[in-house]
Amino acid sequence: MAFKWPPDFRRKSSRRSSHVWQIGKIKINKALRVPIVVFGLILVYGVLNIAVNHYNPVKTTTAAQVSMDDSFSTTGYFIRDEQVMDIAEGDTVEYNYSDGDKVAKGASLITEYKDEDALTVSRELKNIQDNISQLETLRSVSATITNSSLLNQKIIAQMNAISEEAEGANLGQISSLTSELRQLSLKSGSLLKGSDDVESEISSLQAQAASLEAKLDGSTSDITSEYAGYFCESIDGYETVLTPDVIEDLTLSSMDKLIDSKKSASVGKGKVISGYVWYFAAKVSDAEAAHLEQGNTVKLRFSQVSQDVQATVAAIRDDTDNDYTLVIFKSQDMNEDLISMRKQVATVIVASYSGLKVPKSAVRMEDEQMGVYVMSNSVAHYKTIEKLFEGDDFYIVKQNVTGNDSLVVGDDIVVQAKDLDDKKVMK
Repeated sequence: MAFKWPPDFRRKSSRRSSHVWQIGKIKINKALRVPIVVFGLILVYGVLNIAVNHYNPVKTTTAAQVSMDDSFSTTGYFIRDEQVMDIAEGDTVEYNYSDGDKVAKGASLITEYKDEDALTVSRELKNIQDNISQLETLRSVSATITNSSLLNQKIIAQMNAISEEAEGANLGQISSLTSELRQLSLKSGSLLKGSDDVESEISSLQAQAASLEAKLDGSTSDITSEYAGYFCESIDGYETVLTPDVIEDLTLSSMDKLIDSKKSASVGKGKVISGYVWYFAAKVSDAEAAHLEQGNTVKLRFSQVSQDVQATVAAIRDDTDNDYTLVIFKSQDMNEDLISMRKQVATVIVASYSGLKVPKSAVRMEDEQMGVYVMSNSVAHYKTIEKLFEGDDFYIVKQNVTGNDSLVVGDDIVVQAKDLDDKKVMK
């Protein structure tokens, strides 16, 4: 016969198990489940709320000095007053000026020789005349160096300088250094020979020069300039198309037509830029043209030119049929690089700024004054700023020397924090 629990015992056991909530070894009456869950949720919410309210991360960035240009790139054409002239070509021609050199009216631009022998004689004559000029300079100027050892040191130093410039392919500087070296060499020779020998050498060279001049008589002819200005050896066909007299009525559409009417560049032609003023007409987007005002001074930067060129905005002509504007810049700066340019890409520098870079997220307004908070020993300090330039997500602001109330290099600018206030301790 199987064992059975007493009926009363089984009923009590069954009722007890149905009202008990067991978690591990912990037994909790099921009637308390809801209050316990609610209490737990309240506890978690309270802990999270305390953590969020007391957690205040402070993020900073260092105030750094920057320099930048407010600029844009554009393509345009040089417009100048250019006088085309016939120039001789061939092996018996010698140019007396280089591209970009200033020339006077009536100056001999090119010397043409009857034959190669005449050209050789002319070059020999020029070398002798240079030596005579150097010796006469030494004779007329009081001696400043009488110590031959010191003079030799200077000669060696000059030769080393010429070698360095040759490695850098600086031909213009080499020419100047070579002339100075010649002076030193002649001076060294004069110290060894004495003044009487210098006079004798000058007389000998003068006699040689007179003989060579006699040989050249009737063997040369000069091509002279009819205008004063700047010399350029080559032409491009725009000389009679892009002239200053088109500036007054020039538009984007008319400029395109002028460009298409370019003349063929003839061989054996050169030119003199007779005016000292030139123009640069460029196609600029309406958005970029909005940064310009007629009469303002800007800088033009060309990749082939070592220095920026100063220019003024001569005209701004919007083309209502498209999103572009014709801007005409005017300048008087001239050098050997600019002289032969026509179509060029230029960087137009509207303005240049130097100051401290400040993120826009760090800027706060206090009493209608822009400023930022900086951190120093965990204490926030408010400093006013003066905006110089506005970028997409930053400002360039004026740099100050002292940092009592103004932003200086190295300040830790607050870009993220809660409840900022002046002289507040931020933990």
